[in-house]
Amino acid sequence: MDKKWIELFNGKDLTGWRMRNTNREHKWIAKDGALDNTDVGVDIITEQEFGDFELHIEYLVPKDSNSGIYLRGQYELQVLDSLGKTINYPGENGALYNQKSCDVEASKPAGEWQAMDITLKGLVLNVTLNDKVIHKDVTIKGPTGGELKSGVNPPKGPLMLQGDHGPVLFRNIRIREF
Repeated sequence: MDKKWIELFNGKDLTGWRMRNTNREHKWIAKDGALDNTDVGVDIITEQEFGDFELHIEYLVPKDSNSGIYLRGQYELQVLDSLGKTINYPGENGALYNQKSCDVEASKPAGEWQAMDITLKGLVLNVTLNDKVIHKDVTIKGPTGGELKSGVNPPKGPLMLQGDHGPVLFRNIRIREF
């Protein structure tokens, strides 16, 4: 039986989140129902950890900005203003960073809200971006770089949102474990 959806961001404040590096200034604020990384700062991490799950997350990436969604704090799905740009490695918007490019282009232009639905069971990943399947039954090979713990594939881990590459907004972040 599936569990109920858990709202990871309440739209009002940073309850349930912590900074990856407390020695650096962070740029995250809650504004107009969105989790807003206003500039180059630090990564933000859920206090809870998750194993096998479904995740729904919406994001807005400004022109030329860059971020990422780290599943279990280890496996990055790229968030990037890449529509119409040539990326010579798996690094475009929605890519499993440095491991697998998207099967189809599903990105919207910079400055528009995008919706990503993710399923992770063990190391098998399925992703829909803006209602198009971009990854189907992809086996993750290991951490993608920038991960919380080097060289491990943990059965559980937090959700981490990259905040050290540029501004980005997230909203409607919800998860349910299997």
